[in-house]
Amino acid sequence: MFKFNNFIIIAVSFLSSSLYAADLMDVYNRSLKYNNQLKIISNNNQIAGEQYNQTSSTIFPDINITASSKKIDIEKAIGYTIKDHTTETASLNITQPIFRLYFFDELNKAESQIKKSNVNLLGQKKDLLIKSAELYFSIINLKNNVSVSKIEQKIMSKKFENAITLFASGLITDIELSNHENNLNLANIEMEIAEDRLALSKQDIYIFTGREIFDIQNLDTEVSIPLNTYEKESLFLQAIKTEENIKMAEYDIEITESEMKSNRSKHYPTIDLVASYDYTDSSSGGRFGSNTTESSTLGVSLNIPIYQGGYQSSKVSESRYAFENAKINFDQLKRNMQKDITDRVNQHDLLKKLIGVKKDYYNNSNNNYLTVKKGFTLGVYSDIQVQEAEYKLVQSKNELIQTTLDYMLTDLRLKKYSSELSVKNIESINQLLVW
Repeated sequence: MFKFNNFIIIAVSFLSSSLYAADLMDVYNRSLKYNNQLKIISNNNQIAGEQYNQTSSTIFPDINITASSKKIDIEKAIGYTIKDHTTETASLNITQPIFRLYFFDELNKAESQIKKSNVNLLGQKKDLLIKSAELYFSIINLKNNVSVSKIEQKIMSKKFENAITLFASGLITDIELSNHENNLNLANIEMEIAEDRLALSKQDIYIFTGREIFDIQNLDTEVSIPLNTYEKESLFLQAIKTEENIKMAEYDIEITESEMKSNRSKHYPTIDLVASYDYTDSSSGGRFGSNTTESSTLGVSLNIPIYQGGYQSSKVSESRYAFENAKINFDQLKRNMQKDITDRVNQHDLLKKLIGVKKDYYNNSNNNYLTVKKGFTLGVYSDIQVQEAEYKLVQSKNELIQTTLDYMLTDLRLKKYSSELSVKNIESINQLLVW
């Protein structure tokens, strides 16, 4: 018994480490720490910074020291006497770039890459807000679907039991009995499908946050949901100025333009200041005996590109096409965004109206359920009719919750276009959810 209790404690501890009850804010906060996509984008942001440092470093002097020590063994010498000897050399070389026309274009490109990376990181954090809500809402809806499927399964099971009794009494045919059995089998399958979809949705949370959810909250249908209004044209004009994908597309234009200018500039000469110091020490035994030499040079190096087999011209053409594609992508992105805003605003307006309709349907179902339940105590309604009224009540409640959650998710996406999306938005939603 003692060992069994220990096993239970260990099992519970193991499960509690991988499964947890979470509200919407828990999911979002955990995604900030453990979401792999955010980690990748954060690392790319650091890479952009290092690439800028690499570009900046090309304007600084290149300094290197070369040293060697050689022992020479003479096996045969004709015409003069020479003995074994050693030679030691050392040289210090400095190259200071003076004129690199493409450097400034490369630096502009690196700066644009950092700005794009910063915008991408900010946009990803906003996307985590929306994705957290989307995944959490999905689990709420699927969990509610499981609950209504269980009620349906219970109703079909009761009807099948009654059908067996009626068939035994000869009051229904075997075909009617088979229909009830099929309805029960279908209800069982639908319940399994609903449970599988819920399990799959929880796996999406695991991928998103690195941890599975054991229990979640549900929407409180009694609270008042704030309803917002958006104007399509003004929202589009705002998105053109502030939306992260638009900004990144603009930076892509800057990056490809700088790349094109840089490739063009590489046709121009480069000028370097070069300096060197050389030291040579040869031990006795050489042709001229022992000697030590020190020398230094200082000069200017001019490099004029003349022919590279068409490589640089091809790079210019390639970057020009990339620049044109970046402009085309920016234009297409604006078109798609305008369509998306129009669609989401229309959907937003329809969902506001649909919430009112679903709320009326839910209230009617609730009143009908209370009436049937009271009639059951008076012997007017059967237990199956009570269960059917309960099924319609739960179903109408689920539809109201799903419509409301769809509205709130659409509202979050529109807020991203208006640059109003922040943590406060999901904090407000979190307050509408209950255990």
